Amino acid sequence: MDKLIDRVMSGETPLQAVSKLDERPVSKMTSLERFPYYTSFPFAWYRVAFAEQLAAGEVRPIRYLGRDLIAWREADGTPHVMDAYCPHLGAHLGVGGQVEGCELVCPFHWWRFDGEGRNTLIPYDGGRNESATIKSYPTVERNGIVLFWYHPTGEPPLWEVPELDLCSDPAYTDYDRYTWHIRIPWQEFAENGPDFIHLRTVHGAVEIPELERLTYDGYTTSLRSKVNFDTPRGPQSGRIDTDGWGPGFAVARFSGIIDAFFVGCSTPIDFDVLEVTHSYRVGKLGTTPELLDRTRRVGDALIRDLVKQVEEDIVIFEHKISQPQPKLSAADGPIPQFRKWAQQFYLPGDPRATNR
Repeated sequence: MDKLIDRVMSGETPLQAVSKLDERPVSKMTSLERFPYYTSFPFAWYRVAFAEQLAAGEVRPIRYLGRDLIAWREADGTPHVMDAYCPHLGAHLGVGGQVEGCELVCPFHWWRFDGEGRNTLIPYDGGRNESATIKSYPTVERNGIVLFWYHPTGEPPLWEVPELDLCSDPAYTDYDRYTWHIRIPWQEFAENGPDFIHLRTVHGAVEIPELERLTYDGYTTSLRSKVNFDTPRGPQSGRIDTDGWGPGFAVARFSGIIDAFFVGCSTPIDFDVLEVTHSYRVGKLGTTPELLDRTRRVGDALIRDLVKQVEEDIVIFEHKISQPQPKLSAADGPIPQFRKWAQQFYLPGDPRATNR
């Protein structure tokens, strides 16, 4: 549409008001009632930890995708993600398990396993059991994040998450990280990306971004848009550009008021709860104390606003249902295209989804 109508209300939006409440109602519907299509986890690269959270020689118990898992690092720093239970007699490897060199030692009977989950030694008989294997997931460390690959039928990775220069660029501030646990599937959360109208109706934006290009290419997405940011000094022209690699990893870049970006990761804990992390960095305006202080002030204000928007969205996320045949307006944006792209990531074959 050439022109969108102005807001019909002044002051804060209804969602902004509700998001400030100390206690909010919780939907009593199950995830399957709210989202009938959500019967399998989408295949993707998923975050399990930030790099600094997993030290060399450490074993961490974690739970994602309805599974008890462990994340561990070899002594040389190589990360691994594996199922949590020993194939011998079922001990949890993340509770008392230890790393020795490049092997993981079970706390129960000290059986040893390599990063591929193969038994390498049974210490009290000197042998090994070739059938005693632990499921190991392809694991990488990229952009300061430990990621593992999930596919319901065990297919090897179908794409790679690139190493992005801006994630290690010293011209940006240190990361400012936020984590949310939200009762929403990935698809419903990500659908907010092409839904520009909600920036006005939910977040009170004065102007809606102008979509220049939105492409879905295989397993990746690319969105380019122009926007006038509302500032105390009036509108400031800028950009919001995002790129995604499957359901679990995306980067959003902002320019205009100040250069900034966040790395967004989404990992299902189970079929009810999605863990979302945003890691923000702000471009330094200079190296003098004055310019670094200004960077902090402007950057903090931007990050506070972006975090506030997520928390306003959560009010909708935790109560909405799916509409498989939504009645859309001509101004609603390319939501059907996003849904068509998203469908490719759902495949049967995961035993955790059986009879749920």
